[in-house]
Amino acid sequence: MKYLSIILVSLVYSSSTLGAMSPRYYETEILGNWVCKDLYPGYVAIEVIRYKKDGTWNSFGELIVDFPIEENKVKVKYSALGKGVWEIDDQNLVSMINSIKVTNRNHPWLDQYFNMQEQFTLNERNSEEIVVLSDDYINLQPATGKPYECRKVEI
Repeated sequence: MKYLSIILVSLVYSSSTLGAMSPRYYETEILGNWVCKDLYPGYVAIEVIRYKKDGTWNSFGELIVDFPIEENKVKVKYSALGKGVWEIDDQNLVSMINSIKVTNRNHPWLDQYFNMQEQFTLNERNSEEIVVLSDDYINLQPATGKPYECRKVEI
């Protein structure tokens, strides 16, 4: 009976520790190409991001923003290309933008009033909690704002 108790306690302990993944698991599973979507009223961002083994990432994507101009809303489409570094810290994806190029695709005259590129901060660490990570899906919770999700793709 004593051995049965020890086995049961061991099983309960080992199953409770499986809920928390190791940083190595996250570092391995996050590698590859991901398509991410972030939606707000008046704002859509779609990004393809590639996390590499050497701790760098690169991405390209599109932002569509509704700008109120007088009594109308103007849909402005931006393309974005970025590069940076990433690491896993416990259950968090920590990344930093090293460079980014944002281009207004359809209403460049608006850039004299609002420069989208200036909305991105370079060389600042951003941490997002990894809520869910599987071999083809990730859900991230930024420190501020709502969570967003990505799907792994083969390119």
